[in-house]
Amino acid sequence: MKKGKWINISLYSLFFLGLSITMFIIYMDIDTSIAFMFVMGFVIFMLLFVLYQVILVMLNLRRLPRIAIGRRIMKFLGAFVLFMAVNRLADYFYRPEALDQWDFGAPLGLAFAIAFFDLIFNPKMNQ
Repeated sequence: MKKGKWINISLYSLFFLGLSITMFIIYMDIDTSIAFMFVMGFVIFMLLFVLYQVILVMLNLRRLPRIAIGRRIMKFLGAFVLFMAVNRLADYFYRPEALDQWDFGAPLGLAFAIAFFDLIFNPKMNQ
């Protein structure tokens, strides 16, 4: 097995283990300094893990032909606009007091995942 595949498997294993421990800490309302430090460390790990995935996608994106890159970018933009519209409509109907706030996090993350997720695991899929 390749070294990169082992790194991905170990990072995802750490992510799911840390996520389950963090969910247990939050659900059981454990309020100790060790639990707080663990949750803060896991948040930092998640941020670095997302940064690693974005860098990995960008490196694998360079290997694709221009037409495939253009299709993925159009897919990303279309999904982002769709999710942003659904988010604004949901805010309009369910939370009208929050209409002055623009929430880009969830639509951006979902659109990025839909368009580029397969490049994390199999960079040669669409060559």
